[in-house]
Amino acid sequence: MDKKTLLAVALSALVLLGFQAFFAPKAPVADNVTTAAETENVAAADTAEQTSAEPVVLGETLPVSPDKLTTISTADLTLTFNEISGNILKAEIQQYNGKPIHTFFGDGKQDYMIAGTGTSAAFTSQEIKKGDTTTLVFTSTQNDLIVTKKYQIKEGSYLIDASVEVANTGNISVEIPLSVQIGPGLGNGIADSKLVFQGPLMFDGKKIRREKEDKVKAPEVYEKPVWIGYTSPYFLFAAAGGDFNEGIIQKSGDSAVIKGTDKAVVNPASKYTKEFKLYIGPKKYTLLKETGFSLTKSIDFGYFSFLAIPLLNLMNFFYSYVHNYGLAIILLTVVVKLVTFPLTHKSMVSMKRMQLLQPKMTELREKYAKDKQKLNQAVMELYKKEGVNPFGGCLPIVIQIPVFFALYKSLLVSIELKGSPFILHIADLSLKDPYYITPVLMGITMFIQQRLSPQSGDPMQQKVFMFMPLIFTFLFLNFSSGLVLYWLTNNILSITQQYFINKKTTA
Repeated sequence: MDKKTLLAVALSALVLLGFQAFFAPKAPVADNVTTAAETENVAAADTAEQTSAEPVVLGETLPVSPDKLTTISTADLTLTFNEISGNILKAEIQQYNGKPIHTFFGDGKQDYMIAGTGTSAAFTSQEIKKGDTTTLVFTSTQNDLIVTKKYQIKEGSYLIDASVEVANTGNISVEIPLSVQIGPGLGNGIADSKLVFQGPLMFDGKKIRREKEDKVKAPEVYEKPVWIGYTSPYFLFAAAGGDFNEGIIQKSGDSAVIKGTDKAVVNPASKYTKEFKLYIGPKKYTLLKETGFSLTKSIDFGYFSFLAIPLLNLMNFFYSYVHNYGLAIILLTVVVKLVTFPLTHKSMVSMKRMQLLQPKMTELREKYAKDKQKLNQAVMELYKKEGVNPFGGCLPIVIQIPVFFALYKSLLVSIELKGSPFILHIADLSLKDPYYITPVLMGITMFIQQRLSPQSGDPMQQKVFMFMPLIFTFLFLNFSSGLVLYWLTNNILSITQQYFINKKTTA
């Protein structure tokens, strides 16, 4: 990457960070959030296989008893249900693409996903296995209302069919609140990230709404969310397809929960069923796209997603042949370099020719030191005579910037790199180089590239650029190995390109 490109990228990054910090739209504050429900004491339900019937108090946090838990495991997921509440206590993603993951949503101390409406009586549970599908049914009765929660877990799928059914056996109509709540917080085995958002978020059909869990003060309410969820950099726990009326992010202790809420009127001798899907799994773009519900919006590809997604697909295409994501990144970088070659070549040639004119420029400055108008005229005549455009290298650089940021984001959020080895000591391309070898090599190649690039006539600019390789080396020490590998490969290709341009232009 030449000096102008490097400077342009750095300035663009500062502009983007500044925009995010000072001008990003703030979430609206809710005027009112209503979730109250009238309840009465109830009798026990008559189901075929009752396993528990402990009374609980409506409105208080439902208890978690080690003796009242049901665990369902597949090759991909382990789900622990709270039998008393009929909710998911915690969820573990065990593996992705054959790689062991062991990422937990929920701390096991309180329900992580609360579905439907509360009752003052404990639920009874029933487990039904049929083929590769396990169905869990939780039932509770409160006076004339029978509440049934159902979950269908299929082997080989991160998607769970869920429903809440309320049957009214009385003789008056009732209005009941129905919601799905996720959170608070994430869980264990999820590393904090300062570069990728993690926390509660939802998609309202137009844009992603999100807030850092420790920044939530007043409830934030949005209409008609398509889905709600909690995300880490690489994994997602979401509820979708519930036709929610409102989505709410609200404070819960030191963290926050996210809800999809609705209300239903259940007439006598009738029932109402709220169906929805739960997705608990990796944020792989193709997998989320197959799932539907616009869950791909949970991946933050940035402003240049229209470039980042094709680049990600291209990397996966290369991986399907080389079966090593490190090699796939190198091939991807080569392709991007070839595509942008005409632009970078024009910029480099322009800079080199400008450098060759420096002695003549110095003569003109000395000759017209006291007359700026004549100096400008003489400089423009020199440019015209030599066929040099001083701005000829700017447009190619501007066009390259979106490509750079798109590639940066696609590698930053790509779960494909998690747990993927490259060669030698790099066992996980999503983590930093444990011995900092690649960042140091990146700094050395940047220094070589800088020495080969045309030097600026401004002494102060020369001093600033002299420290750039050192600054970037420290900056990249904690970046993922995949990102550093991209930058290192790009530097090596740029050095080769600059070498031949210098040789040809000098000759």
